[in-house]
Amino acid sequence: MMRKLLSPRWILIHIGVASLIFLMLNLGFWQLNRLDEKQDFNSVLRAHSSTPVQPLDTAVPNEWDKTTSEWKRVSVTGFYDSSKAVTIINRSQDGTAGYNSVVPFTSLNNRTILVNRGFVPLVMEPPVAPTGEIEIVGYLRASQTRSALGPIDSKEAGNTEFQRFDIPLISAHVGKTIEPMFLQLIAESPADASQWPAKVALPPLDEGTHMSYALQWLFFCLVALTAWIVVVRRKIGQINALAQEQTSA
Repeated sequence: MMRKLLSPRWILIHIGVASLIFLMLNLGFWQLNRLDEKQDFNSVLRAHSSTPVQPLDTAVPNEWDKTTSEWKRVSVTGFYDSSKAVTIINRSQDGTAGYNSVVPFTSLNNRTILVNRGFVPLVMEPPVAPTGEIEIVGYLRASQTRSALGPIDSKEAGNTEFQRFDIPLISAHVGKTIEPMFLQLIAESPADASQWPAKVALPPLDEGTHMSYALQWLFFCLVALTAWIVVVRRKIGQINALAQEQTSA
């Protein structure tokens, strides 16, 4: 009886079911890992974004450390350099397509940092940053790198449109040494009366759909296993019935 369940056709079925279950189990655990990462991120974001505002020189006196400093609020006084402004394209906010307006900002003690002034709808020209001495407050953010399948930025001289906040690449356009992080603007003083750029909101602190997707993949595993058991039991029943018929004959 068992030999019929080990025929080449049935071996392929067993291997296929086992492979499918293995794949879905891994997808389920991958979603659980992503849930852990999201929970860790939310914890860091809550802790860092609620700390008191510090001067940039206090928060990052020397070396930039993403782990301990990202999402902290800092203040800095200095001047925008609108002549070196760039845009981060392919952004959306509140269902509207657009881009982020990014302008270098040089502090009074000569530290230059990129400032994401906020979101601008695609139909608008980039707003001009305020002139003169100004104090800004923003969240410290880390430089971004291209993922394996992410869009590629142009490296041509004079390019002002970028896919992401790639600090080393943008620094080539700015033409001077800039900080290895950037600021996501919260407020300017004196305040700009225009509604654009609109401030970029913090990431949502929910846990997303990772748990529901993990449970879904585990459910699919149980469905596949149950279906395999039903099919094998049915085949065994057919074999037994055939054997009884042959014996009675």
